[in-house]
Amino acid sequence: MKTSLRRLAALALGTAMTGTALSAVAAAPAVAAEIPSALYDDSDCPKRSELPADADLGVWQCNVSVIQGGTLKIGSIEQKITKPIKLTWANGFDLETLEDQFIWGPMRAEAIQVDGGVLGIPGSDFLPLLQIHAKPELAADPAVFPDDSTALRLKLKLKVQNPLLGDKCSIGSDQQPLTINLTYLTTNPPPPNKPITGQGPAPTEEDPSVLLSTPVDNAFAAPKSSDCGPWGLLNPIADFRAGLPAKAGTNTAVFPTYLRWTYYTDLP
Repeated sequence: MKTSLRRLAALALGTAMTGTALSAVAAAPAVAAEIPSALYDDSDCPKRSELPADADLGVWQCNVSVIQGGTLKIGSIEQKITKPIKLTWANGFDLETLEDQFIWGPMRAEAIQVDGGVLGIPGSDFLPLLQIHAKPELAADPAVFPDDSTALRLKLKLKVQNPLLGDKCSIGSDQQPLTINLTYLTTNPPPPNKPITGQGPAPTEEDPSVLLSTPVDNAFAAPKSSDCGPWGLLNPIADFRAGLPAKAGTNTAVFPTYLRWTYYTDLP
């Protein structure tokens, strides 16, 4: 049963398809404001040579997902996602064992200017020295259906860009990542956050082959910053600006996500 759920998950954002999510797929088409063009770019698909040697291309597919819009609140910073975040991966299963397999491609994202900049005051970041940009990067491979309520687990590090902080400053690291457990279900966060509910995948009106969903999480903690300034001397300043570390129940991720997949037999 779990294997079957994971296979359905691979067809919808690479996530666990619970009863709620399955109902969402069968619901009325989702209204897409504008499907991002990056969704139709298969250039990041893992090459056929990267698949298992005995892979049956008829059961392997390349998935392209794009987070378009939404928000990410970490500590004292609540940031709208104004640029697309693209994630590509291949998935299939062993015909004998029926075990699901995933091969992850890159996460591609542009740096987003953080509202309020260094001072945290809207409109004060007109000078480059006062601006802060943040760029999400994978700290580890994502995990599909790691538990019964989590659709997709992302382990991230947010690269923080500012002339004074250097080029290595980040919130989270490979060793202590920002771990977000996205779900279509209703969350159960500690206070002060209150439960929120995600939206399972549904085909879009503009292109029924594209699924639109909104996975969420507001029960995760955010770690301290690291490597900010020479020898990390500016870590405390970065932490003060961002309100880090931020305990579970004070952070929120809402990620409207488009998904499109192509079987490897249909790829060039």
